[in-house]
Amino acid sequence: MARNGSDVGGKRALSHADRVYAGLREQLLRGDLPVGRRLVEQQLAADFDTSRTPVREALRRLEGDGHIVRGPGGGLSPSAPSVKSMRELYEVRVAIEELVARRAATAGDRGRLESIERDWRTLEAGWHGTSDVPRGPDFVHVDEAFHLALAGASGNDVAEVLLGDMNDRIRILRVHDFTTDDRIAATIAEHREILGRVLAGDADAAAAFMRAHVQRSALVVRERVGEALARMFELP
Repeated sequence: MARNGSDVGGKRALSHADRVYAGLREQLLRGDLPVGRRLVEQQLAADFDTSRTPVREALRRLEGDGHIVRGPGGGLSPSAPSVKSMRELYEVRVAIEELVARRAATAGDRGRLESIERDWRTLEAGWHGTSDVPRGPDFVHVDEAFHLALAGASGNDVAEVLLGDMNDRIRILRVHDFTTDDRIAATIAEHREILGRVLAGDADAAAAFMRAHVQRSALVVRERVGEALARMFELP
């Protein structure tokens, strides 16, 4: 019998895939896997005490996320983020986010903005209490939802589309910002501060708070990506 069983509807196999995905992603974010090391399904199946099927599914998801890349021979190995592309992506993101904050403060949909503020007030209370608010790298999706909602409420459709595209490009880097609870708590508080300035109609303050928010995130990401890269290149 396969180690993941016959599994009605593949549900158990999916849970194994989730476990392998989460475990490998954690190793990749920490830089525990060196650049150039080929990820071999059979070895990973042994490491995670499962069959190759969930390992294959986990690798497919990690490749889609950008955590691993496929080489010329078809093998998969950890990806190494480019410092230059990281800097350029954040430069563009700051410009878009500042525009969104300024526009939301001066011409935003008041009803939608108040709805966003209520949602984040509830989320903040849940974070400090007991709730299902994602912890760890998966919080990146909650963060993206905030910025896209603000862009939508700003009324600038082009900015919303560009921000969505930017999220897809930069997500592989931004997950590093949410590996610790203190950064998630800080992000929630900063979102509330930005919303306060937006709802007050203070465009300059809203833009300034947004710029500082994105730049703080970029600083943390650069530091953590740098640490991970150092480990990836030092490992044998």
